[in-house]
Formats: sequence, C-alpha cells, structure tokens
Amino acid sequence: MHTCLIEPDATGPGLVPLPLSYEAVVDEICRFTQVPTAEVARRVWREALEPGWNVGRDVEAFGVTPHHYDELMETLYREGMGFIFETLVYWANPIRQEWSRKAVQRLLRYSAAKRADPAELSLLVLGDGVGNDAIFLARNGFKVDYFDVPGSKTYDFAVKRFAHYALLNQSVRLISNYRSCFEKQYDAVLSLEVLEHLPDPRAAIADIGRILKPGGIAIITEAFGLTPSDLPTHLKCNVKLDGRTPFLFHERGMKLSWYSRTPLFKPMEFVRVERRQRLSSVRLLFDRGVIARIIEGRARRLKQRIMALLA
Repeated sequence: MHTCLIEPDATGPGLVPLPLSYEAVVDEICRFTQVPTAEVARRVWREALEPGWNVGRDVEAFGVTPHHYDELMETLYREGMGFIFETLVYWANPIRQEWSRKAVQRLLRYSAAKRADPAELSLLVLGDGVGNDAIFLARNGFKVDYFDVPGSKTYDFAVKRFAHYALLNQSVRLISNYRSCFEKQYDAVLSLEVLEHLPDPRAAIADIGRILKPGGIAIITEAFGLTPSDLPTHLKCNVKLDGRTPFLFHERGMKLSWYSRTPLFKPMEFVRVERRQRLSSVRLLFDRGVIARIIEGRARRLKQRIMALLA
C-alpha cells in the first residue's frame, strides 16, 4: 500500500512531470496550444512579474466588470486563455504546491485509515483548471474524476495534457456534465481556490455534502476576502462569507476535522457526518484558529468599507 508522498519535483520512471520552472511552464503551454513560442514566453514572464496579468487582459478583451458574475464573466471562463497562464505559473510557486502537498498527505492518511490503496478511493477534483492537481494526485497513486468548465480553453488544455501523458481514462476520468457528479458518492472531494469564483458558493458546498460518502472528506481552500484588482474573478458578493467557511460546511453536515496552521486554513478538511452533533458548532467558537479567521475576515471587510468611503 502506497503511503508516502511523492513530491511535485520528484522524477523517475512512470512519473508525469509537473512544470515547475519558467522554461517548463513555457514548454507545457507551447505543447498544448497553438500560441507562438515567443508570445508564450512573454506572457509567462509577465505573469511571473505581475500575477493576474493574463486574466486581466481577458477581462479587458471580453468587457468583464471585475468581481461581478454575469454572462460576460462566463464567456471569459469559456473562451479566455488567461487562466492557463495564471494557474500554471501560480502552481510553480512553492507556497501553492504546499497546499496540494498537504491535501495529498491528508488523502494518504484517509486511505491508510480505510486500509485501502489510494487507487481504490473515489476522488473528485472540482475546478482543477489546467489539471495540475489531478496530475499530482495521479503521481501519488490516486484515480480521480476531473471537473472544470466543459468546453472551455482551460478544460481543453487539461484534456490534452491528460491524453498526452496517458492518464486519460486511466488515472483521470473526465466529468463533462456537472450533474454527472451526483451519479455516485465519493470518498473525497478536493476543491482548491474555487468557491470565491462562484456566484452561489453555499449551493456548491451543499452539493459537496450530497456527493460525499458518510465519513468522506472534503479538502478545501478559499479566498472569499480577497478581491484586489489583480484577482478580478473573485466575486465581491462573497466577501461577506470571509472567515465563515467552517460554519458554512457545518450547516451542510460536514464537520471541520483538520486545518493547516501554516498558512492558516490552506487547506482545511471537513468530514461528512451522518448526524449533526448539537454542540459541534459551539465548539468551533472555542477553536483559536477559527476565531482568528473570523476576526481577520471582519477586519478585512471593515478595511474595505473604509477604503470605499475614502475613494
């Protein structure tokens, strides 16, 4: 039974490479798009120097109102290429890799507790974009269902990667219709930095609760409170949820079972319970990390209000 983490930068027979350097990111994008090499190199360099630059260009091109979800934002997600550049460059950051490392460690711990091989677990990755997390999970012996915006350029890019690396229909199965996620129950759902992009994250959290097996786990990160100009697809309507994620999951029958301390809540883990415990929400209020996150969220919202008044 495989229980040891295979690091993102590990190499060896059978290990699909993850692009973690400037040159590797450029090569990966060139391989699976028709964008000229010089243009890819320029855009990757700009993204590294100015995070969000590529999605910002898409916002301008599609006439999107930053932080506001509408049909134009949907068009950006389907037809824009900015997220290919942004997510590959961001995933090469060791801080971002650490979130996925911890997620895989929790999944390995879960599989060991179940006395199951990682490949025996049913695992859904929601909103994985270019597919790096699905590939990282496959490297660590998991078989995953992948879902992102079907038919989008980001989705098509991920599919080409999975096919090229012989993962498609082997370690990675595509979910091309969101409703198909409800056709079975999962041992685990992984969704990193997705909820803040959704117009109704509460509904998405309810869906996660529906598709998890009793005792199954959800591994989550979110950035509800971050709506700066370089993150124009983070929705301002979700700022009010900043710091409340443990309570939102609790409302849907998922108990906070673990969270990272460094950085705080990146990621956090929730376990689906069959019967909600009456005092479990009260216990959250005695958790120092949860309280710190609530205070941080309120302070951030207050700062944003003050800045808006002064603008």
